[in-house]
Amino acid sequence: MKIAFVTNPKHPEIEDDDRPLAAALAKRGALVLTASWDDPDFAWDRVDLALLRSPWDYHRRYEEFLGWLARVEAATKVVNDPDIVRWNIDKRYLLEVAGKGVHTVPTTFVPRGAAISLSELCSIRGWDTVVLKPTISADSWETIRVTPFEYQEGQAYLDRHRAEREIMVQPFVKDVEERGEHSLMFFGGKYSHAVRKNSAFLGGRHVGPEGRPSDPGGDAVGMARSVLAKAGVSKIPYARIDVARDENGAPLLLELELFEPTLFFLEKPGSEELLARVLMP
Repeated sequence: MKIAFVTNPKHPEIEDDDRPLAAALAKRGALVLTASWDDPDFAWDRVDLALLRSPWDYHRRYEEFLGWLARVEAATKVVNDPDIVRWNIDKRYLLEVAGKGVHTVPTTFVPRGAAISLSELCSIRGWDTVVLKPTISADSWETIRVTPFEYQEGQAYLDRHRAEREIMVQPFVKDVEERGEHSLMFFGGKYSHAVRKNSAFLGGRHVGPEGRPSDPGGDAVGMARSVLAKAGVSKIPYARIDVARDENGAPLLLELELFEPTLFFLEKPGSEELLARVLMP
């Protein structure tokens, strides 16, 4: 079985965190290859599986990436499923899962081309400090935090992006910096492990490990399972659910990562075997 880890042009090799998975698949008899998603010379029809792992520039080349995905799914099997990827790539999916009863961060989506007043929006919603980011983004790209004293800068941000992309506005979740954001990994629908992530506003991966092993709490694990079920992806090969807690201490969905998240295999040795068994039963 030939498995291609899908990467990106700036980092075409397998990421360090994915190396345990590559080794686990090789032990099961797979020939593991790597290919940047935009490599025009790679023959996708000659591999049995294209495993989306680090195509981390997709948000800058969105239409090109979707075109590539359509071509590759016609040539071989893609994991996770391309229909799920297309749904998950735009953070408007949060509206859908919220409509199904998932406890999410309140969000206002500012459509491309729309002119709004940030200060008026925050006044109407009763928000103080807010986070602004594109609905199609990765690795905190173009994500900013704005206090009431910085609404002018936030307005300039909205005006600058208006013509090119949709922006989402959310109240800042204090727990992300206080008790921490937790990422929960699921393989084949089964919970594996969790890490506590360092907030991007505190330096993220640039000031230490991106995540450290953690116990998110049974209620958070239960909530994550519920999110997968309500999203209709209970048996998906791999998923990462990022949660924090609201002001009352209840688990709160931040993001549902279904096609290119770091899965923190290095923080839980042996967890790579769970996904390897899903991919090669």
